[in-house]
Amino acid sequence: MTYERFERLVLYVGAAAIIGAMTISLGRRAVLEELAGQVLLLVVLIGAVHWGRRGGFLAAVVASSAYFAIRVPTVVSEGGLTADVASMLAVRVGAYGVIGILGGELCGRIRYIFARLEDASRIDEWTRVFNQRAVARSIAGCHGQHLRYGSEYSVVLLALAPQLTAELRVSRQKSLLRRVANHVRTDLRLVDEVGRLDDGRFCAVLPQTGRSGALVAAERVRTGVRELLGARDASVTVEVLGTPDDVGRLASLLEALAPEEAPAAGQDEPASSVA
Repeated sequence: MTYERFERLVLYVGAAAIIGAMTISLGRRAVLEELAGQVLLLVVLIGAVHWGRRGGFLAAVVASSAYFAIRVPTVVSEGGLTADVASMLAVRVGAYGVIGILGGELCGRIRYIFARLEDASRIDEWTRVFNQRAVARSIAGCHGQHLRYGSEYSVVLLALAPQLTAELRVSRQKSLLRRVANHVRTDLRLVDEVGRLDDGRFCAVLPQTGRSGALVAAERVRTGVRELLGARDASVTVEVLGTPDDVGRLASLLEALAPEEAPAAGQDEPASSVA
């Protein structure tokens, strides 16, 4: 099973369960606020399954804020926050948080598990994210979309200074690199693909993201990794390549990673811009 099929399955099952719960609630004359709360639960599920932990967290925050706003008239009409309303608020916010954050984290891990089950040769053994071969294919796919349709994409390269791992035993090196990989993976969207190159750098491919957006994401990731490792600022560096400014450099990167995936000579601009 691919992750895309898993995503559709989870959404279908989740939607059916929530619609079923709403139907039962209607039969019990549930208040509109609770029906809206169940709809918001579906929103959080979509955020977690499609965008991962970060998207799930944002969806949970939005849903919690919306549910609080929906409940305000009830609180006002009853002259204050009753125990029943307070408990319902706690249950709803807790459910949004569990589904959004924990569900998003689980989905992020499942994506790479499915990739490993489908083709173990695509996964880096040390970090359990994609390897150079898989990263190159992802870049090639995005690059082809850019050449044909002008779709934006970016690549973020993150490097750790050699001294961070030089004196560690192999088992400790694996543990450290896996922690970094997990942090990078969870700090980006679920649609972004994270891998480790043969030279030790981490590489994130960001579809539908121009260079300006990638710069923001890259700095956030770099800061997070530096804080995770307790490293000096210069020990964690990033390089961002993105369309439309770095098309040539992206083609060169693809050529270096996997020559067989690189575009033919002269095909370095979107089709719409070629005379």
